[in-house]
Amino acid sequence: MCSGSMLFGQNTEFDSRLLIKYSVKELNKIEKEDPLEIKFLTYCLDNAFYIGEYPTEKDGKFEINGELDIEDLNNINLFQFDIEIQEGKNQMFSVNDKTKLLIVYDYKFLEEKFNKTK
Repeated sequence: MCSGSMLFGQNTEFDSRLLIKYSVKELNKIEKEDPLEIKFLTYCLDNAFYIGEYPTEKDGKFEINGELDIEDLNNINLFQFDIEIQEGKNQMFSVNDKTKLLIVYDYKFLEEKFNKTK
């Protein structure tokens, strides 16, 4: 996957892709109050979703949470689409006129995967 450049704030490094959603001040506050949360947010940048072919044969048989136009499928940042990771349910988005399907994993699943990386 892609690697975001690092942003420095008060002696702390953050992935610059987080700036789509958070200010440097907010990231510093999160880092101070809950350092693990910054690591989790950074983990989510590359691991919170899967993109695959849109299953046209199943169109209408599953819930689509929205439609997205994504110019570069190799550099997806969920935060730029204002997608909130939800607890207890995956979300599915049709991409580029149903040529692709973006699946955003639910919070608990991501948390479990993240905890295995520590």
